[in-house]
Amino acid sequence: MDANLIARVCETYAYHGQLGLQQFNLSHCAIVVDSANPNVWSSNKVYAVVASRPDEVELLFSELSEPFQHTDYHHFIIDPLTPAPFEAALVVREFVELEATLQMVRASPAKLAPRSDLEILPVQTHSDWDLLLQLVLADHAEGARTLGALSNTVSAGIVAGYRAKAPNCQFFLGYHDARAVAYGSGTVCDNGMGMVEDLFTLAAHRGRGIASSIIEHCVAYCAERGAKDFLLSSHVTAPPKKLYQKLGFQPVCVTREYFRKYS
Repeated sequence: MDANLIARVCETYAYHGQLGLQQFNLSHCAIVVDSANPNVWSSNKVYAVVASRPDEVELLFSELSEPFQHTDYHHFIIDPLTPAPFEAALVVREFVELEATLQMVRASPAKLAPRSDLEILPVQTHSDWDLLLQLVLADHAEGARTLGALSNTVSAGIVAGYRAKAPNCQFFLGYHDARAVAYGSGTVCDNGMGMVEDLFTLAAHRGRGIASSIIEHCVAYCAERGAKDFLLSSHVTAPPKKLYQKLGFQPVCVTREYFRKYS
């Protein structure tokens, strides 16, 4: 696998993850924080770690105390560029590994023609965001993408994070028979790679190609804004990764997450 492509994937994944959040560069890592939503793990995390030696690891953890005083946990993103000794240090410190994420890339633009029975529109107005929140609540109640059901408070915090990513990240709603039944997002990152993320379709509407149409719409959106290749992520045990392969996305690397709660 091309090392440059892996590096671009890591950059893209990190870029998308810090959009709309307070971002700080510490001595041996970068962090994002959202003090208004301390229970949203994805908005309060450590990534881009370069610590390798024991003294560097100790310094890293000492520097986390102040920026994460609003939380009672530490959440780390580990990618192929992270030094192996640091990941081992997390295991020694009794961090729990969450489900890994498969990173997949496609180098071609949209493949599917628009469907007459599905209208895909950008999320722009307050009403649009309210509709997106209702779909996110259904998504999180189901728990398949979030590895378990989430509370409404956490879901609302996640949607607040989605709104903060605009205008860099554009969300879309898929309407079938004038009802919002699916959503997804498209982002063009600083390195020119597009990212398709946050995909969900109501259970009653699955198996009809709606998710495929949302993906292709997001790819087209990114391509129109200059993206030449496109990243899409999937939990390693999630069935949709098979669909993503059929749509031309090929596996590039795996990123991992480690979590520890202190109280």
